[in-house]
Amino acid sequence: MEYIVSTLQSRKFIPREGLYLDPICRVLARTFLNPLITGAVFLLCRHFQSGEYFFEYLESGARIALLSSTQILTILGGIFRVNQFLNWGMNNNFIKAESWDPRKELVLITGGSGGIGASVAKRLAKEGTRVVILDILPLSFSERDNITYYKCDLSDMEEIKRVMARVREENGCPSVLVNNAGLSRGFNIADGTYYDNDLTFRVNLLAAFLMTKECLPDMVANNHGHIFNVASMSAFIPPAGLADYSASKAGLVALHETLGLELRYRHKALAVRNSLLVLSFTKTPLFMGETNQNAFLMPLLHVDTVGDEIVDTIYRGYSRTIFLPGLLRYVAWIRGAPDWIQHVVRKGTEGLKVNFKGRQVIDSKTGKLRE
Repeated sequence: MEYIVSTLQSRKFIPREGLYLDPICRVLARTFLNPLITGAVFLLCRHFQSGEYFFEYLESGARIALLSSTQILTILGGIFRVNQFLNWGMNNNFIKAESWDPRKELVLITGGSGGIGASVAKRLAKEGTRVVILDILPLSFSERDNITYYKCDLSDMEEIKRVMARVREENGCPSVLVNNAGLSRGFNIADGTYYDNDLTFRVNLLAAFLMTKECLPDMVANNHGHIFNVASMSAFIPPAGLADYSASKAGLVALHETLGLELRYRHKALAVRNSLLVLSFTKTPLFMGETNQNAFLMPLLHVDTVGDEIVDTIYRGYSRTIFLPGLLRYVAWIRGAPDWIQHVVRKGTEGLKVNFKGRQVIDSKTGKLRE
């Protein structure tokens, strides 16, 4: 039985997290909100509403109800598809992506030594893509084929500049950048040190800016590339004790949105892609403890679930804004809600039994991260 479940999970029939809302919504979107299916059923109902074939076994009221429900579902499904098309079109300037060729691409991942970044790196490398990892920590995995590692303190501007010069000289210019590196110190605003806040912003936000500046010119010149920023739901609903982390992730969202405007209107690089991933809690060393969230609505995500979403998006070659779990897309609307509603939602984060302090150690004399 365990083998069967493992096989089904590896083929994505059963989520790694167990059954939760997202896969059910995907099935509904492909069936009950698929206008091709519901539209066909609606036309059959109209054609045979006089009672032919199996419709003769339905009472008149049931036939009318079936006709009405399929009509409503067809309209809703049509609206859903049009919305999806407009999202795709506006995010990608209505330009079709080129087919992914791993021999021509170079993917650079910050913070790829472990966690989500390692999941992305291992799958890409296994499937033939060259990967470069920048991290202050050594690789936590043994698979090294197609992977080049550079030790880099992403809180140090000069080191980023120096290491990126080596990356370009020894590997060429990256065509995909995944700004994944992040850390959390987990102190209240009045607590902690200047170093804690400084490092959080340098690694989580400034490094993403600088890495984008390093990679963007070549992408713009070739009108080809993809910049992928990994953000957090804390950018929209920040818990107490996570102010600097949340602020840095909110800044990352602003970076993503501004970059999209500049690519389209300033650089005219319409085929350079720009994606954002907004995450809830994931099973990584960044945070420890229990979330106490409803596992059906907000499951604790597996790193490979997140990694697969990033890799699949890179392979498709289209810009996307991704919320994981998907319910976060609607929770994010809280920013426009009345203040009292926002307060109630934020107060709910006090029930999280999570240690936000992370695993990084700071040298008290230099303010640098220890390896």
